[in-house]
Amino acid sequence: MNEQITDSYKGWSITVTAEDTMCAHFSFSIADPSGKAQHVSMGGHNVQRALERAKEMIDLELSFTNGE
Repeated sequence: MNEQITDSYKGWSITVTAEDTMCAHFSFSIADPSGKAQHVSMGGHNVQRALERAKEMIDLELSFTNGE
């Protein structure tokens, strides 16, 4: 089970990987346009939820950099 999905959101790269960690079945990594990456081991129970969480994390990171 080495399924991997890639997507982009607001210029950031998202990679979702099938990975059983505790109660989650998927992990995700996000990378900003400069290449700085972050990994979350417990991304979600399914691909859709892991993608949602990745996008939420990107929105949070952007709010910090935009001073909101």
